[in-house]
Amino acid sequence: MDTIVKTVPLSSLHKMFPNISPEEKAMSSFAGMKNEPISFQVAYKTMPGKGMNTAFYIKVISDLPITIYEEGYVPILQAIDPCVQPESYQPGFFADMLLPKKTNPKVEIGAFPWEKLHFEKDNIQLHADLDSWKALWFTVNEDGKQVKPGKHVIKLELYNRRGNGLCGECEVTVDIIDALLPKQKLYYTNWFHCDCLCDTYGCEMFSERFWEIFRSFATAAAKHGMNLILTPCFTPSLDTPLGFYRRKAQLVGVEIVDGKYKFDFTLLQRFIDESKACGLQFFEHSHFFTQWGAKAAPQVWATVDGKEKRIFGWNTCAWGKKYTEFLQSYIPALLDFLKPQGLDKKFLFHISDEPHANMHEDYLKAKGALGNLLDGYMCGDALSNYEFYADGTVQTPIVSTPNIKEFFGKCNNLWAYYTGSLCTQGYTNRRITHSSERNRMIGIHLYTHKIKGFLNWGYNYYYDTQSYGLFDPKINPEFFEGRNAGCSFIVYPATDGTCIPSIRQKVFYEGINDMRALYLLEKLIGRKATIEFVTSYYAPIDFSVGAESEEKLLAFRADLNKKIAEAISK
Repeated sequence: MDTIVKTVPLSSLHKMFPNISPEEKAMSSFAGMKNEPISFQVAYKTMPGKGMNTAFYIKVISDLPITIYEEGYVPILQAIDPCVQPESYQPGFFADMLLPKKTNPKVEIGAFPWEKLHFEKDNIQLHADLDSWKALWFTVNEDGKQVKPGKHVIKLELYNRRGNGLCGECEVTVDIIDALLPKQKLYYTNWFHCDCLCDTYGCEMFSERFWEIFRSFATAAAKHGMNLILTPCFTPSLDTPLGFYRRKAQLVGVEIVDGKYKFDFTLLQRFIDESKACGLQFFEHSHFFTQWGAKAAPQVWATVDGKEKRIFGWNTCAWGKKYTEFLQSYIPALLDFLKPQGLDKKFLFHISDEPHANMHEDYLKAKGALGNLLDGYMCGDALSNYEFYADGTVQTPIVSTPNIKEFFGKCNNLWAYYTGSLCTQGYTNRRITHSSERNRMIGIHLYTHKIKGFLNWGYNYYYDTQSYGLFDPKINPEFFEGRNAGCSFIVYPATDGTCIPSIRQKVFYEGINDMRALYLLEKLIGRKATIEFVTSYYAPIDFSVGAESEEKLLAFRADLNKKIAEAISK
């Protein structure tokens, strides 16, 4: 074989750049449980003296189910945030998009007058360049089904499109441990923005085209551990300045007849059914009051005298008589709809997002409008101040990671959240410019502190700050606030309406699976011994403790796998 394309197998944590050689980070052995997705990368480049560009297609030889993606680079101009610890990256292209490739595609032969060329049928062709590194992403057992334990060899063969045989090859080993990750108990949500999908693709809200797009994005979410979805019963009052409204996205139909409210849950039922079919199990009701203070009602539309009109909004006092009467009518009707399906206890209810210490009184007034209608149900909000939990105002605190330490040991139903701006001093986060180990480290934190749920506000938010303007994250991922690339989204919109996953999404899910593996070890050897194992690598452990390096985190997981295998064999 004349090797024309150089290949380098890498871990999923390695950060790819077109101008930096990954050769010193080569790694060809990987491991995981029988029901665990296992990812790795293969970087490639045309060898010196072999031309400027080599077009090829790939053949995978393996007895394991394998999904292939081509890694897509996105442009980043602000690579280092001067307010946080630098990641030592320079402005340029960062690998993040995962563009689906067919495994062992059909190849067609097309002919110029002077030569025959081999083309992947219905696929964009792969090209190895002389002056830049590219990479393919491989995920073994992406659907998390049970596969055969033992060592498996995966052989990759690269064939020159010019039809003159092999031009490169690569071989890796995957060790499937004879154990199963326990079921994910963590509630996990990234806020799903329906209006962003409609504005991005130019479709009507809740039209059949919308549902096609929804299914692609929701399925991608569930495949990567997300099990809780923001449900726009009323248009979410998020990221909108005072007096402005985002596009109407309201699942619950409202009609006023003889001064009384009637509710239609047909669209909500469709949303629930579509979500469950995609693999999502839990739902979070859109916030009952506006963000950052709970001073007003969200926008609510109703049919009045045969015409649709906005009946509540910024001009409606949150705890005023009219909106209170509405909630006192709506919530019992909603619960009556949900209870026969066993869904009432699968809903997370929100009051108002991110109340600060000086908003405590207004938050209490707004909550008072609900009375005791939601007693016994899961209610929680993203917050930073311990007082909201200490005095019983918030039952389920969803706490920003830089402020969560105060809650340790005091709360049995603690959730965590972060945004792109909450990444100071090395805190776990997943901006595009952050290292992958900093992203994946979340799993160790979640396990160590028995975190019940994790929330991030940006699954597919493609607007600028406070919903001004629409941007394409494939072209300009930094559009949101200029320096928070990736803060507002973890998936990309393909032109055909399908969802493009990201490396960050895959790596975050690896962190969740690290957490599940730790719970498995705990079942085998006890919590005390498991915590001792964690702290032998990372101590003291809180959300500001970084992974330090990809090598250390990979060693941690390899040792964890070993301990599980040993415990099972006893």
